[in-house]
Amino acid sequence: MRVLDGGEAWPPLGVLPVPPAAQPRELGQLRPGEALLLHTDGAEDARDRHGRFFPLAAFLAAQQTLTPARLVAGVHAALLRHTGGRLADDVALLALRNDRP
Repeated sequence: MRVLDGGEAWPPLGVLPVPPAAQPRELGQLRPGEALLLHTDGAEDARDRHGRFFPLAAFLAAQQTLTPARLVAGVHAALLRHTGGRLADDVALLALRNDRP
């Protein structure tokens, strides 16, 4: 599994205008059989009762090939286990997979 760093985080779209100098950034290609998980900061910022952040990258690295629906469900279930069932921030998850041969 590859973990891509998207770079600097921006506020949610629509809250502030996109800076005029902003340029798209190439992060690679989604090859056949690969999946991409897009998430909001709530997924990485979720904390357990001891204040430890959810280890999203480590969790994803341990996953086998899953359908996008199962990947999202697995991350959501792991977040709830990590936080004791209480998410303090909103979390949005979107998984995409290249199913081309």
